[in-house]
Amino acid sequence: MAMGQLNTVEGTVEAANPKGLKLNGEWLNWSQFATSRLEAGKGQTVRLRVDSKGFIRELEHLGAEPATQSPAVLRDERIARLAVLKAAATFLAAMSQTRQDVRTEHVLVLADKWLAWVEE
Repeated sequence: MAMGQLNTVEGTVEAANPKGLKLNGEWLNWSQFATSRLEAGKGQTVRLRVDSKGFIRELEHLGAEPATQSPAVLRDERIARLAVLKAAATFLAAMSQTRQDVRTEHVLVLADKWLAWVEE
């Protein structure tokens, strides 16, 4: 597939997950056509090449490695993630009582959406 016009976006990573990065207040997801999926952590400065639909095609590290977080911050983030996961599971368990189309794989999708809201 031809890459077409790519836009350049630079900034500091505010959050990251396997699907993408939050940069300059906006979540950007990886393209299925990305040349490589380099990891970038929170606090790291990066340059992205983004296609016309807003998907990340390339990532370049610009700054130093992300600052290491204290164990207390990592613990708080883990607690938040687990709380959101539990809330999503509880919500979908209740929904499954009245809707047959609710599946276990929906839990992580919903938890990711709620976690993105929490991390805003």
